[in-house]
Amino acid sequence: MRLIRYRPTSPLGAFVECFWWSQRDEPQPYGERMLPSAGAQLIIALHDTPIVCRPATSTAHPLVWSRGIVHGPQWNFYESGTKPAGSVVGVSFRPGAAGAILGAPITELTDRHVPIDAFWGSRGEALREQLLASHSPAAAFRILEEELIARLRRPLLIHPAIAHTLALHQNTGPTCRVADMQRAAGYSPRHFNALFRAAVGLTPKHFYRVKRFTEVLRSLAKGNIARLADLAASTGYADQAHMTREFREFAGVTPTQYRPRGPDSILHQRIHGPDFRPLKSR
Repeated sequence: MRLIRYRPTSPLGAFVECFWWSQRDEPQPYGERMLPSAGAQLIIALHDTPIVCRPATSTAHPLVWSRGIVHGPQWNFYESGTKPAGSVVGVSFRPGAAGAILGAPITELTDRHVPIDAFWGSRGEALREQLLASHSPAAAFRILEEELIARLRRPLLIHPAIAHTLALHQNTGPTCRVADMQRAAGYSPRHFNALFRAAVGLTPKHFYRVKRFTEVLRSLAKGNIARLADLAASTGYADQAHMTREFREFAGVTPTQYRPRGPDSILHQRIHGPDFRPLKSR
């Protein structure tokens, strides 16, 4: 599989982590457990083969989608079935930024998988037709960039205090404390939590748990598994057992069982075989 990423510049760079394009020449014979990232994804398939996904609850019914879908911020992992051959283009939104472009409060997207036509109607199909006609990943990225810039909606921009909090997190790393962030914002805990969830779709505590988990994924994907106790300490966990419990909650496996699709796809945990394995409830 070929994967290309592109980071847009201002003004879109404040809302989009990256555009990405992938191409499979052969079907992918295994499913994947899609691990939480605290952000939303817009995915447009440039093929007509349906794709199946299912949230991380034992009673959830699989969702079959094609053409385009939005995956909102996830509290936990969800599972995706086998992938067909063909191209797919996507947008990884920064935490709290998807609503300003999609035109919906992010809380309406949390833990949901919504077809793109629910947001953009016939314009979503028109965008897909443009992408189908593009001749390169770079051309597809230009089309997406123009479309998303035109859709920026200021009434749904992120609250300034929460934007400042998220910017601070980028500089403080995974060991930051929510209480410190709340005091820096100047709001009571209850008001800060409400503002944060309205902007990001997750509570601040859960958001920073996911970000800490992501730091562990990055390290493990590089092969750093020899000293898990040191990794736990450096990423803000109380001890290795604490890290393992949270890792199992977010990934469904222990750190030593984690097998990403590749070093550049740390949120894609491989599931062997073509079918979904039974999911454990949260």
